[in-house]
Amino acid sequence: MGDNVMILHIGIDSIPVRLPCLWEHGISYDTPDRILEDHGISDKQVVIFIEKDFNRLERLLARLTGAPRLLRRPLDRLNSALWDLIDGNRTLSQIIQIMEDCYDEEIIPARQRCSESISKLIELNLVELK
Repeated sequence: MGDNVMILHIGIDSIPVRLPCLWEHGISYDTPDRILEDHGISDKQVVIFIEKDFNRLERLLARLTGAPRLLRRPLDRLNSALWDLIDGNRTLSQIIQIMEDCYDEEIIPARQRCSESISKLIELNLVELK
């Protein structure tokens, strides 16, 4: 999700939970693999909308220029799948195993990649751990 990620140590038994935010499923990736659906992965791009927090000057400039108040953040295929799996019921260990089952070499090293992506989502206040 980004190169400058502050990596948190996330316990393997932690349960990531999505925080309330605006998001939607976008385009379909059309992956011909039934295993994704069996695990609850939509195989569609997830687009997260983040409300911009303007100061007074920025708010004035945004009004004058017609800048959008929401930042549209589309996720790539693997992060979209990860978002689908973060349902508040699965542990990080279960999520990693599902990602490995579904994406094989593409996700390796799965633990590191999933942890980095979840760390970034936590940093953006989109996910928390329980």
